Amino acid sequence: METALRILDEDGPDALTFQRLGKELSSSATAVYRHFASRDHIMVAVAEELDRISLEGYEPHESWTESLRDLAIRAWNTALDHPAAAALCMGRVTRGVHELRAVDAVLEAFHRGGWRGRAAVLHYQAFSNFILAMASNNAWRLVNQRFGAETNWVQEYQPADPATYPYAEAAKEHLRSIDMTDVFRRQMDILLTALEVEAATLPRD
Repeated sequence: METALRILDEDGPDALTFQRLGKELSSSATAVYRHFASRDHIMVAVAEELDRISLEGYEPHESWTESLRDLAIRAWNTALDHPAAAALCMGRVTRGVHELRAVDAVLEAFHRGGWRGRAAVLHYQAFSNFILAMASNNAWRLVNQRFGAETNWVQEYQPADPATYPYAEAAKEHLRSIDMTDVFRRQMDILLTALEVEAATLPRD
């Protein structure tokens, strides 16, 4: 998995093949096939490795909201460090031990916040889907910037009549240069504030 991640980091999503992996391991594509039945199986293993990296050293915080924030930022940073792998794999279900650790950590945080049963699972799923979607979407943006052709990821507008769009015109410099990590952190602030408000209304054991 270390070799697979390095290939993806260096050369992008299309570079990871059985032939390339065998060559990098001083082996053969046939030898790789003995461990992975298909490229899809490799992608699942890469996804599990991303989970392992994200959770390395994680311990629950005293505050359940800070546990959620920490888990979210860890996933985001992993996607920043390994964008090609995240773009391909971050939304995959692995059923592996590290994915299960992540599931359990998020459910623990929601349990401590006061959610139980189906409500806890709904919140876990909504939270996880949001984090993984944002992280993988930003990973695709980074991959396209590095390995793709000309892309339209920058919000840059030059209308014939700027006065027709006064708010966009006033904000154009910020639209052009916004940092997506700042956006992600702000989204987390909004989400966690909303969760804290809801948690205050929940019955306590």
